[in-house]
Amino acid sequence: MQSPTSYIIMFVAILSGISLDVTGQVEYFDDQMEKSIEILDDENASTNLIEDLVNMCENPVNLNKAKEEEINSIPYLTPPQRKNLLDYLSAYGEVFTIYELLSIPGYDSVMIKKIQPFIIILPSSDIPTPTPKNLIRFGHHDLLLRCEHAFPRSMGYQSDDSLRSIKPDSYYLGSPQRFYFRYTYSWFDKIRIGVAGEKDPGEQLFKGAQSWGMDFYAAYFSVRNIGILKNLTVGNFRVAYGQGLTMGSGLSLGSMPGFSTNVSMAHGIRPGLGMSEGSYLRGLSATIKIKGVEVSGFASYHPRDATISRLDSNASIAEEISSLTSSGYHRTGKENERKNVLMEMVCGGNINFRMAPNQQFGFQSGLTVIYSRYSATLVPEFSPYNQFEFRGNQNLNTGLDIQIRYRGIYFFGEVSRSRNHGMAFITGTILTPEPRVCITLIYRNYQATYQNLFSNAFGQNSLNANERGIYLAVNTALHPRFNLSGYLDLFTFPWLKYRVDSPSHGAEFGALGTWQATKNVSIGIRYFQKNMQRNGPGIPDLAIRKLIDLNTKSYRFNIDWALDSRLVLKTRIEVKDARESATLRTYGFLVYQEAQLKTLKWLESITFRFALFDIPAYASRIYVYEPEVLYGYSVPAYQGKGTRACLVMKFGIARSINLWLRGGITHYTDRNAVGTGLDLTEGNIRVELTGQVLIRL
Repeated sequence: MQSPTSYIIMFVAILSGISLDVTGQVEYFDDQMEKSIEILDDENASTNLIEDLVNMCENPVNLNKAKEEEINSIPYLTPPQRKNLLDYLSAYGEVFTIYELLSIPGYDSVMIKKIQPFIIILPSSDIPTPTPKNLIRFGHHDLLLRCEHAFPRSMGYQSDDSLRSIKPDSYYLGSPQRFYFRYTYSWFDKIRIGVAGEKDPGEQLFKGAQSWGMDFYAAYFSVRNIGILKNLTVGNFRVAYGQGLTMGSGLSLGSMPGFSTNVSMAHGIRPGLGMSEGSYLRGLSATIKIKGVEVSGFASYHPRDATISRLDSNASIAEEISSLTSSGYHRTGKENERKNVLMEMVCGGNINFRMAPNQQFGFQSGLTVIYSRYSATLVPEFSPYNQFEFRGNQNLNTGLDIQIRYRGIYFFGEVSRSRNHGMAFITGTILTPEPRVCITLIYRNYQATYQNLFSNAFGQNSLNANERGIYLAVNTALHPRFNLSGYLDLFTFPWLKYRVDSPSHGAEFGALGTWQATKNVSIGIRYFQKNMQRNGPGIPDLAIRKLIDLNTKSYRFNIDWALDSRLVLKTRIEVKDARESATLRTYGFLVYQEAQLKTLKWLESITFRFALFDIPAYASRIYVYEPEVLYGYSVPAYQGKGTRACLVMKFGIARSINLWLRGGITHYTDRNAVGTGLDLTEGNIRVELTGQVLIRL
């Protein structure tokens, strides 16, 4: 039995391990986040991804106690690298320093720097008994409060009383501030409690449709790794099995083609405090593990926003809805009419069998069943392109996934079926001819008739349907200081799509080179191209439009220069070439310089970025991940002509209290108004201010 002193030392070490600045680590994911938001055209889509990064940093994997599933959760690592790490831990036992990982095949200083925020090295010791005294003594509390405000006020806040009485939806009901809070309690890796809430700009607070305070709340109570009980969660959670084809709630790394190596999901059930109001589950979930078999189940029941197309006038209950809405905004009377008009029930489970008789061979297979039901019938407005989309009030999805590891070869796949007999499958392999080379090959075939609102597998579409494609990626470490990655994705859409009146096809490919020129200087060069098809200009009396080719090319150069341990300079130059026809071609240009200065006593860090951009058209817009406060994220689409400055300061008010201040200002030189509709602001300058405080006990 360990002494109380050893528990205190271990707990202090855990606290020091989770006090990392998540914002500083998100930058490694900036390419994937920028690409995801551009494809989905929804910045809220990345809230679940940020939530995952937060959870991984707050709960780093202790390599001296890690099991295979925990090693698999570490981002950036390829399956061969995970296997090599497991082999090393099995052969040598405890790890005493992170630098030991340099002796593992496939690991270098660049990779170790990337995974460092998500791992921790502590002595293997017992956890104290969860008595009330120990729950208080070793419990870890986080309370985060955030406020954001933008200037000048948009038209939605400036309508006079006379106009509001005539057009009640011509203004926002609430104040322009965004409020967010988050409280979490954790006791080692056994117990976690979380509560969070958010009020979006324009929403009311403790009045109207938000009579309970904020517009959206999330909460959970979770216990883990107690006997055969792997996890039990009451409240908000997320679920993903296999490759996410049958069940994969929320955005995740590797769900879209790119340079990410995390193509496999298989995270199971995870509690979450994400503020994405259109992609969450709320209810009860549990997983039981007995040797190599895991059995999990969940049941979720909560309201959803939707657009009503038919209403039962007597009961004032929605009978038919035309679409589900996921923006989460409830700022006007019309938006409030869509709030919580539909009840969604989702239940299901997974049986997973895992076998690894030796280090050279491993096998895993899972069976997933998901049943969903709605209180009203979903009846989208009919159009030829959406005739195969889900209609009705219930659906049933079943799927079978498999993973096989044999020496340096990894094979994975999943097949799924919806209630209407639509089929979809994905299969792939990861090869490592030698430790410095990793080859990934993926083929997917999602029928147009496949219907699943909770699918999130690898692909080009926001829904896993009406798509076939083959993806090839090669990652190489040609030299200890030089890495080269490239990928090619060839895809077709056998049926029509929105604004595409015929079957279409496309291709996406990219190359990324990273050179560690010196110990303190890193240089990156990236090329990206995507070719797709879309409807051409309309011709009178022509029902089906001719398709035109859309070609987008992006050229990026960046250099990071660490002058010393406190000062880091970052420069990016990016040019985007968008061609919509033989005669319409636009170029977007962006350059920014960023400086990060750390360890300034009470002013712990300061980050400043200045950007110049000249992007004349929406087609050539450039998404850029910006410096943010802890746990925050901003990936705006730069468009127009002007300058952008961003400043983030972190203050150490006390040992357990941190304060962040963030300011951003954009000056446009090609316009005198910004935005449209209720978000229109007069003038060519926009300013955003953010204040955040974090208390850790």
